[in-house]
Amino acid sequence: MLRCGKGIGVARYLLAVSPIRGHVMPMVDLGAGLQKLGHDVTVLTGAEFGALVENAGLTLRCLPDSVVIDPPAAAPRWLRSLPAAARRFWLGRAELADVFAEPLAAEADSVRALLHDRRFDAVVADITFTGLVPVLLQDPPRPPVVVCGVGPLTLSSADTPPFGMAWQPEPGVDYRPMTTVAHRVIMRSSQRRFDAALRRAGSGRSPVFISDWPRLADAVLQLSVQEFEYPRSDLPSTVEFVGPVLPAAAGQFVPPSWWPEVTRGDRTVVHVTQGTFDNADLNQLLVPTFDALGGRDDILVVATTGGRSGQRIERETPANVHVAEWIPYSALLPHVDVMVTNGGYGGVQYALAHGVPLIVAGETSDKAEVAARVDYSGVGVDLGTFAPSADAIRAAVDRVRDDDRYRAAARRIQAAIDASTPVDSIANALKRCAGA
Repeated sequence: MLRCGKGIGVARYLLAVSPIRGHVMPMVDLGAGLQKLGHDVTVLTGAEFGALVENAGLTLRCLPDSVVIDPPAAAPRWLRSLPAAARRFWLGRAELADVFAEPLAAEADSVRALLHDRRFDAVVADITFTGLVPVLLQDPPRPPVVVCGVGPLTLSSADTPPFGMAWQPEPGVDYRPMTTVAHRVIMRSSQRRFDAALRRAGSGRSPVFISDWPRLADAVLQLSVQEFEYPRSDLPSTVEFVGPVLPAAAGQFVPPSWWPEVTRGDRTVVHVTQGTFDNADLNQLLVPTFDALGGRDDILVVATTGGRSGQRIERETPANVHVAEWIPYSALLPHVDVMVTNGGYGGVQYALAHGVPLIVAGETSDKAEVAARVDYSGVGVDLGTFAPSADAIRAAVDRVRDDDRYRAAARRIQAAIDASTPVDSIANALKRCAGA
């Protein structure tokens, strides 16, 4: 457990969040939970999420318009022919720079301005909000800084392959030499861009690799349970698994006309989604899932698109497939037997909170790492690509549905999530860190 100091009463917290929907949503839910406990919460994020923040009753402060993290464009077709390791290197190197490095200086300016104007008892940042690194390195005195892991744990370990490779660890292997090569050679250009961003923010070079920056914080609160993460003998004492912060049940959901087909329980219900970020090209996962399962009398497919502008499904939808922009998971997942996803961390956590086994096909952002953990923990199948074939999806759905071991593993993690108290645990950790 974290021990940063004595507890305090009502506190002021600043939540610093990258303008990525899958990061903003759990952090806003966390802010709402802290506010219910009587604390004062300000959220610093992109203006496009202003309504989400303000509807939760939280104070909004906006990042500059220059801080934009766009979803990845449709991957070029030639990328699909490369080996998995080469694809992940190509995708991961660009995203480390675009998400972790490029917004850093503007984020740092915004955080510093807020800390100058108002006293906060602690700053809580999501894993990609690297604008706090210059504050950690250059700005004493400062309030405690706590990082919330809204994705898989990125910290390097002797017991795990380098983050981004999406390789599962093998017992007894020391991965430190491999990690050194990955950081100093393979990802060297990403680290250089990170250090250049730090210089623009008035800071020196980072003492750690870009994905290890949470080591500099006072605490790391992982929004998952330890059962869904690789074991590490060298896990820092600052890391605590608190469980996922999931939204409350949606009270305004108006079921579509086809909803009785979902709830009557006479067919296997398969949910397919490309999440809230990498959903520009629905041909990567939704369409091949339609091809895999369309026309089957024993299966009902419920697809959600995320509602991004410009999305198109350029074919007729099979009769056993229903498509919606959004359906609250609190309504849908109790009826789902198998979830097919590109590996968004929040969606996977929500599925596991309902004991739903998974099939994952994703390689952008941290999705390949999520997929590897799904396979490692036994809760589903990693298809090992961002663009699976219909045959691969069909075989995986039948395998996960018919083999009870996947649902049993998912239910074990469900039990661990049920036993977690994320908002209370985070509030207690913040009190310890912010205490005198």
